[in-house]
Amino acid sequence: MTTVLDSRLLGDVLRDILRPFDLPPVEDVATRRQLARTLLSGRDNGSFDGLALAYAVIAFRASTEDGAVQVLEAVRDNADALVLDGVLGGYVLLPCAQDDHLALARDLHDRLGAEVWMGVAWAPRRDLGAARATAEDVLRIASGRAPGVYELRNVLADFAVLRQPHVTERLVRVIEPVVAQPPLLDALRAFIAEDGNRAAAARRLDIHRSTLDHRLRLIERLTGCRPTSPRGLLTLSVALTAHSAPEVPLPRTH
Repeated sequence: MTTVLDSRLLGDVLRDILRPFDLPPVEDVATRRQLARTLLSGRDNGSFDGLALAYAVIAFRASTEDGAVQVLEAVRDNADALVLDGVLGGYVLLPCAQDDHLALARDLHDRLGAEVWMGVAWAPRRDLGAARATAEDVLRIASGRAPGVYELRNVLADFAVLRQPHVTERLVRVIEPVVAQPPLLDALRAFIAEDGNRAAAARRLDIHRSTLDHRLRLIERLTGCRPTSPRGLLTLSVALTAHSAPEVPLPRTH
């Protein structure tokens, strides 16, 4: 039977393992930034004594420079955090156990007053390069959605497609005729945002439902995908992501 004392001792041990205790002071921004760059590039050879064994990797993008500054200010006094920042986006590394990474990212996002998108992944130190790449791709996909915190499972279909360039190119060709006609593009985006609910999508666009139905039929004619079927709507949604997913303004890690 585990006693209260045993639980406290276990907690102390876990904190010692997961929290850095030999980092440069928070005032030494340049050194901490270079350390973050090294970890995110995957060049950590295990020589950094005292670093945490695992981290949440948060790739973020803000709609304004002030928004990016808010992210930095929110973690400025966190002695455990490592930051690699750019003008509109960057990375935050926070030591944590595997099941805590999403909660940490959401807590950080909740303290911001700006439009900020976050892609979050978790990995032990040796795999932080791969985690950074995953967080980047999640952020790239999420940037076309509402501001918030996203992880891989939230964008899994889009993620799988974007990792296959030949599939991406084909989907871009499928959706281009729709993108070229703003009324159809707006209709498709609203229909996707409302999870295929035609009445809600029509209200969002402030048009009659019959007008929306007409536009959805035109989309099917142009693409060969029926928006009102689950499979067709998923294909069109991923095609839009493939066409419009931006290059996120993140600092280089190499």
